[in-house]
Amino acid sequence: MCTSSIMKPIVKITRALTGVSKPKPPPKPQAAKDEEEEKDILQKEMMAEEESKQKEERQKRLQDQIKRRKRGGAGQRSLITSQAGGVGYLDETV
Repeated sequence: MCTSSIMKPIVKITRALTGVSKPKPPPKPQAAKDEEEEKDILQKEMMAEEESKQKEERQKRLQDQIKRRKRGGAGQRSLITSQAGGVGYLDETV
């Protein structure tokens, strides 16, 4: 049996009744704050780079899709299942 699961609600209730707040951690030194800010800046830069790469890839995909649509009749068509149904295939009337 885990004592922390039993004690947590009791500690919360006693703190609420007595008006005592949680103890605060000691303040961080300035060097640690600077390091965290640098990490945040680097992380934001990396995220911006990834977003720009994704935008470029989306544009490339979109351009490829547009090229495929513009081809017109260059695609393969089935003589059996297409709307034309093979008309003019054998007798070349089309």
